[in-house]
Amino acid sequence: MSVEETHPAQTPIGRDASVSLVIVGFGTAGGARLSGYGSVPGVEVAAVVDPSPERRAQAARLLPHGLVLSSLEEVLAAAPGVDVVDVCTPPAFHGPLTRAALSAGRHVICEKPVATRGAEARELTALARARGRLLFPSHNYGTSPVMTTLREAVAGGSPASGGGVGHLESATFRILRDRHARGVAGYSPDWRRSPELAGGGILLDHGTHCVYMALRLFGRAPVKLSCTVERPGGDRSAVDEAARLRLDFGDGQCDIELSWTSGERSNHYAVRGSSGSVRIDDAEVTGRTAGGEWRRSLVSPSKDQTHLEWFTPMYEDFRRALADPGAWGVCAREIVDTARVVEAAYASADAGGRTVAV
Repeated sequence: MSVEETHPAQTPIGRDASVSLVIVGFGTAGGARLSGYGSVPGVEVAAVVDPSPERRAQAARLLPHGLVLSSLEEVLAAAPGVDVVDVCTPPAFHGPLTRAALSAGRHVICEKPVATRGAEARELTALARARGRLLFPSHNYGTSPVMTTLREAVAGGSPASGGGVGHLESATFRILRDRHARGVAGYSPDWRRSPELAGGGILLDHGTHCVYMALRLFGRAPVKLSCTVERPGGDRSAVDEAARLRLDFGDGQCDIELSWTSGERSNHYAVRGSSGSVRIDDAEVTGRTAGGEWRRSLVSPSKDQTHLEWFTPMYEDFRRALADPGAWGVCAREIVDTARVVEAAYASADAGGRTVAV
């Protein structure tokens, strides 16, 4: 008898009900997730999955009363009460693991990018819908102080800021790094440089964050875009290490600049509208709105690539969605649109930066 056959269909899980969860992939993201789940109520990490004996030993030390195994199939067979599978692996494994978890009747949280191609995103979201399960993207920048500030500016601003920017006309994101983020010892620390494991370079990695942030700010997908990328030594078989992307929303645009080779670490975001602008330079916010010019500071984001401080609000979003099937389609649409945009960006780059439809 298969795992799928032993589990009847589940109903949405209410906010007050406890959740049993398995973390798949115990690298940087998986380790941070285990820590994060320990700080929120109503969740039990029942198991951790990782192919590396070294990482499994680390997980066993941190989760002495849970299962620590080498495959998701083993966990689902040994722990039939697991409600949610949290996929924290490199991108090459997101699709197969998400597909297996949904087919076995589990809700899924998946690290970005959930899918590297639009067709796969549509397939996975269709499977989630057919199985009556939530597929939730781990889009943690969506609950960051930066995104909260930008959304507030676009939505009309706060009394403290003197109003919003009016109708959104343009956005600019510039993310500069002096290197790519490295993984843990024990499993391919430089997997982000591997086309086979990562599926792409900085455009797929940090670019995914920028794309879904733009989708949320403009409230829809762009109609067309253009993109150029840089690869080390011009080697087309290597992953991209810098990218420039313009998203055209018809009545507005978003320009995105990304680099792993800038020699510095900095973050710049800006939105401009019909009645003002707001810009964020690392943790400093400057506004020019109806209320005049103003300035304030954000809590500076940690340099830890997991940004664990953003976990709790993201998990709250997940629990709200898990209790409300009406929200599941919103998650699915963001997964599909994000994958479509990134796929179109690579197509534009392959065509020398030509503008392509999304």
